[in-house]
Amino acid sequence: MSDMATDTATPDRSAFMRLIGASQVQAPPGQVHVHLPHLREELLNQLPAAHGGVLMALLDSVMSRAAGELPGAPSRTAVTVEMSSRFHRPGRGALRAEGWVVHASRSLCSCAARLLDEQDRLVATASGTFKYWLPPTTLEPRGPCAPDRPTPG
Repeated sequence: MSDMATDTATPDRSAFMRLIGASQVQAPPGQVHVHLPHLREELLNQLPAAHGGVLMALLDSVMSRAAGELPGAPSRTAVTVEMSSRFHRPGRGALRAEGWVVHASRSLCSCAARLLDEQDRLVATASGTFKYWLPPTTLEPRGPCAPDRPTPG
């Protein structure tokens, strides 16, 4: 890939991305890139090529991160509501996933992503909808099952 040799990666914040050996790298404004420099045997299917689950995890990760890094986003955390993926060719060698926001509202964000191999060939594409994960607005429990309320009866 044209910019894989110059990418500088630090340990990823996601335990799963660290498990598969991927990490977020520098990207142009408005995009998120995740680089998987090596496909270990455990990440391969019977072809052998990258397992579809590995490809989908990379695509999902860059879209979710793109939603969370959008300027003005209500949260840095966005969880997947739905995702559609298309596989165009077997993924072999180092891989780079690129994700970006297509449209965002206060609670949902539509994103797209592509996955490229070392020769910048298209391996897979995806689109997805992500929900911004907001922290609770109060520390006090509410509702009929709250522990500080007397039980009716």
